[in-house]
Amino acid sequence: MEYILGQFFGILMSICCFIGPLFKRKWMMLVNTIAANFFVILSLVFLREIGSAVFLNLVAIVQSIVSLYHVQKESKVSLLEQIIFFILYVGFGIFGMVTAPDFVWGISAKNALEILPIIGALFLMISVFVRDEQRTRWFSLGNCLIWTLYYAFVGTTAIFGEIFGAITVIVALYAYRKGGANSGDIKR
Repeated sequence: MEYILGQFFGILMSICCFIGPLFKRKWMMLVNTIAANFFVILSLVFLREIGSAVFLNLVAIVQSIVSLYHVQKESKVSLLEQIIFFILYVGFGIFGMVTAPDFVWGISAKNALEILPIIGALFLMISVFVRDEQRTRWFSLGNCLIWTLYYAFVGTTAIFGEIFGAITVIVALYAYRKGGANSGDIKR
């Protein structure tokens, strides 16, 4: 039953990844990011893949909430906030890696696998902090590609979300490109 629930939450996360890049406004993208991260945490917990990815998605939820506040108040993210979240992502990523059930001190395939979420989370961190929707989409694409690799190795349906998300990001990058038919419609 846990396996089925894990895959179910992976599918919900996949839906969020599919629709996320299509939102015109940054705040909509952020709310969707919060939901996607929440669903993937549930997916990984039910699949018993508790490692860096769970901790990093928790940090991503907090960062998205902070960024949502900045978007609503039309304020800039301070350098201090950026540094704090960078430290949180790297710190919780390493903590998650060393507390993962299969962790061993030294070089191993499992340790290398746990580094992927840290790299993906840094792409997400940047995508959440940038104000421009197109730049958000570019960093989101990098995030999708890294997490696709991770979910392929872990074996969760969340991989479909990242694949669909990458495709949707590419479509949105094209649709909202500068000089494109819809580029004038974008507002914060």
